[in-house]
Amino acid sequence: MQKTAIIAEYNPFHNGHYYQAQTARHETGADVMIAIMSAQFTQRGEPASFDKWKRAKAAVESGAIDLVIELPTQYGVQRADRFAKASVSIAEQLRCQTLSFGSESGDIDAILHAARSHVEETSRYKEALQEALHEGHSSAQASSRAFRTVYPSFDLTRPNNILGYHYAKAAKMIQLHTVKRLGADYHDPSLMDVMSATGIRAHYLDTGEVRAVPASTEAMFRTQPMTHWEHYWPVLQFKLRTLPLHTLTELVGIDASLAPRLKQAGVEPSFERALAVVSTRRYTRTAIQRAFVAVLLHWLKVEAPTRFDEVPYVRPLAFNDLGRHALRDVKEDVQLVSKFDARLDFEARVTEAYRLPLQDDALIEHRQRPQFISSK
Repeated sequence: MQKTAIIAEYNPFHNGHYYQAQTARHETGADVMIAIMSAQFTQRGEPASFDKWKRAKAAVESGAIDLVIELPTQYGVQRADRFAKASVSIAEQLRCQTLSFGSESGDIDAILHAARSHVEETSRYKEALQEALHEGHSSAQASSRAFRTVYPSFDLTRPNNILGYHYAKAAKMIQLHTVKRLGADYHDPSLMDVMSATGIRAHYLDTGEVRAVPASTEAMFRTQPMTHWEHYWPVLQFKLRTLPLHTLTELVGIDASLAPRLKQAGVEPSFERALAVVSTRRYTRTAIQRAFVAVLLHWLKVEAPTRFDEVPYVRPLAFNDLGRHALRDVKEDVQLVSKFDARLDFEARVTEAYRLPLQDDALIEHRQRPQFISSK
């Protein structure tokens, strides 16, 4: 069975995702397309626009994806290299022969060459990195600037190129394939047939209109409002105002310098205002959002994974007939989790934090089972 994996967030699943999956299926000769998808919060530290079960269902109902596997929150709300290691680990556990991803370059050889160049090991890179950090840049920005100093032919500032680069560095057995992005760039709000997820969400919030998505995703928008950070601001504000500084520094992504800034943000009237007040060159919007997720979840540093290239279980969220066959193909070799058990305790906490402001009693983790979507 030829299996091709895609690492995704589907926030939401849109026409560009559909094109990528269908192109990857054709070009890699895949019998089964498997998406490894972020859970209730995204890699950049945002509440997903819809819960993980609805997003997984929409992806499978589109016909482009056959199986959606959860990327657990502890591995998914992380910087790019950790996110990549965990996602690739799951793809290789599933014995996928190929990992396909979208990229701005569309040039797999350029990505592979950059990943194999060992830029980060050079003295020139290390010197440029320290220089950028001393100038006050965040670690991610400093890394990209230092990389460009040593290896200017590959743009490591573009979001999909960054992930593709780290997928290539993380891959041990799996072959890599890339599909050049169509339409709008990652954060581009332009209206067109292939829009960015950011643009789709922004347009919906501004107008109530859903554009550039398959029918399965459009139906999801019609059944419930889209989730965003403002839903969580009252409880997050309460926690920021009341948690002691020493407790904040025990949470993932929060150091002694950031904790007081977060406390100050708690007096702001809205999430966006708080984010604007706290963000600096050192503490980027993404880093602050991940810190806010840690506060919301009360995610302690001692709960963070010690390594990211080994995810301890594989959890299906939705599948069709082809996806079910893919699961049967590996069930003797991987730790498949279909029913709630202690391994999902942290995810249950995540889902409670996600669902309570939405007052959605259907989103209780221990009640959920993988969804079978008929292909007929």
